[in-house]
Amino acid sequence: MKTALSRAQTRIVQHLKRAGSSTAKEIAKSQGVTPMAVQHHLTVLEKAGLISTSLQRHHTGRPSYLYSLSDKAQAAFPNEYGELADRILRAIAGLDGQPKIARVFAAVRRNVVARSAPRMLGRNFEDRVAEMARIQSEAGYMAESRRLDDEKCELTERNCAILHVAQNYPEACDCEMSVMRELVGATVSRTEHIASGGLCCRYLIQQIPRYTGARRSNPHW
Repeated sequence: MKTALSRAQTRIVQHLKRAGSSTAKEIAKSQGVTPMAVQHHLTVLEKAGLISTSLQRHHTGRPSYLYSLSDKAQAAFPNEYGELADRILRAIAGLDGQPKIARVFAAVRRNVVARSAPRMLGRNFEDRVAEMARIQSEAGYMAESRRLDDEKCELTERNCAILHVAQNYPEACDCEMSVMRELVGATVSRTEHIASGGLCCRYLIQQIPRYTGARRSNPHW
């Protein structure tokens, strides 16, 4: 069951998900409110077990408290793939266990690509990456994209909607990367990984140069 949060508390939790950790003053600045207003919500969130605190000491002045999300806070984020985890596990058992995992995820990949491919039609490279981020956000990954140069973009996911599956089956993350490669039509490499202890999943997406063919030496061809 997901924890019911107010709008202000949801914004604080989302800020901490993106930032990793922040002081009350930093949170207040990001929300455009006073630290006192934020402190009230932090107290509620702490009592609910959604955030943890640590003391940050400075060379001069008083120490300050850093707030970060607890493991329990994961329930506050979209997790619509919980049922998928059960279906995958049942399918694995029905398909003769571990050797069949790759086949199960291949079927998932084909389904996702077929469903989402029409959304990529008529888009340039940067727009395809942005649309991929929207597709991932709709699935609960809190994704965002940014252009690095003419041939490279970065896609960042702040939440893993299938974390419990990804931690046990690396095929799940391989499947996700394959989906990105097929839908965007680009090379994809992962530079940070939530399931491995990172704060986010970060992908470098590079456009594949168009193949023009080798020039033939025979002028009659």
